[in-house]
Amino acid sequence: MSTDDTTPDGLIPAAVLASDTPVAVYGYARAKAGGEGRMLGEIQAIIGLTRKEDGCEQYVVHTTPDQPGAFAFYERWSSGAHLLAHVSQPFMQTYFAAIADLVEGELEAHWLHPLS
Repeated sequence: MSTDDTTPDGLIPAAVLASDTPVAVYGYARAKAGGEGRMLGEIQAIIGLTRKEDGCEQYVVHTTPDQPGAFAFYERWSSGAHLLAHVSQPFMQTYFAAIADLVEGELEAHWLHPLS
């Protein structure tokens, strides 16, 4: 991450957070061996809550049949402010803390500005 990244967890670039237009992210995380079930449970616990949030246009989590413990996320938010509100939610702070020791390596994120 660059030095201008800013969020409670340092994951989201400032330019994304400042966007008044929709923003999206493709993310990828892999659970450490033995932590797959716990990580799946933590992810499943936030899906419904996230989809109910103001500004959440799409929130989909995928698994990969040939890579147990691998999770791919696609999120689309109405604006950077909506995304910041999401990652600041108490349930998301709990989620980030819970998965910190479960993730193999770092969370991977690719920030996008949808064309339509």
